[in-house]
Amino acid sequence: MKRRDILHGLAFAAAGSFAPSSSAQTVPAAPHTASKWPLKPMRVEGATVLVTGSNRGIGLGFVKALLARGARRVYATARGEQSLPDVVALDPKRVKPLVLDVNEPEQRRAAAAQAGDVTWLINNAGVDGSRTASENRILASSSLDDAHWVMQTNCWSPAELCRLFAPIILKNGGGAITNVLSVGAWYCVPQFTSYSMSKAAAAMMTAGIRAELDRDPVLVSGVYTAGVATDMSGGKGMDPVDHAQVVLDAAERGETDILAGTNVETLRDQVRADPKAVERERIERMYAAEK
Repeated sequence: MKRRDILHGLAFAAAGSFAPSSSAQTVPAAPHTASKWPLKPMRVEGATVLVTGSNRGIGLGFVKALLARGARRVYATARGEQSLPDVVALDPKRVKPLVLDVNEPEQRRAAAAQAGDVTWLINNAGVDGSRTASENRILASSSLDDAHWVMQTNCWSPAELCRLFAPIILKNGGGAITNVLSVGAWYCVPQFTSYSMSKAAAAMMTAGIRAELDRDPVLVSGVYTAGVATDMSGGKGMDPVDHAQVVLDAAERGETDILAGTNVETLRDQVRADPKAVERERIERMYAAEK
């Protein structure tokens, strides 16, 4: 049995039988060569997109940008139903609310069953860790329970959603999977070690899924984000809608590693030039903050 047939079988097992949408976005596969990545540009217009954690911040920015660009339908998800009416009000005809705690297996399966026409999955929901600084570390924490929760939310649960929705996207003719990562995947932010651990792991998870779908019409991208105005950043940085526009522009170019946020390119260049210097700077910054 071919791998695609297996994935298609998983789609029915995970989400139940459904009829593919006639307007699903189709992404033609480019010729494969040893010297060139297969380009899989993904257009927003006509796409059906599910965005996790879309009631605020980066996720809400995606919903607004997707609607402005002509997405056919946007499934907006959040852990609580009470936080979704304002998102639906953006466009009641196109925005469909789904209650989804990404860490709840039954809710993940229910979302896949209800959103059988999805052609684009945006894994955005995430956490930065405990409000108690010591719990975000390894040796200073009382236990690793918080680290396990961060890893589950930022890596394992998005991976489970990719497993559920990749077959659905293939059945609908192809599309995209976009995982929102962080520049914290490039180096350790010692005040948030568990967060950096989870995002680095999620980056490798994204690369693995991209490899498995290399011969299929699905663009798999990781978004290396920094400096976006969200609750996590204290409201400082790039507007979330502008961030989403950068990501969607990159997806339309078929990019697999997307940089989005304030000064992300500068930080990337610093890490490339001298990763140990960047690490040392973060260590010194941690100890200076504790004085």
